[in-house]
Amino acid sequence: MRLLSKIRLILAFALLILGMITLHAKDNEETAKYMIYIDIRAELDAGELTLEEAQKKWQTAIKKLKKEEGK
Repeated sequence: MRLLSKIRLILAFALLILGMITLHAKDNEETAKYMIYIDIRAELDAGELTLEEAQKKWQTAIKKLKKEEGK
């Protein structure tokens, strides 16, 4: 009985660690997307891009980001 209790404790700890890793990876992805948005928004506000060009740039940047992440 003591062995089963230890196994449950180890599995719970492993799930906690894996969950934390998953949340950290999602936070990094959101931060990367936000940084891309800020760069494109700055160019758009400065008048260097039209809205259509900004949309195309956003789509290509997101595709490139997903490729780098291996999704």
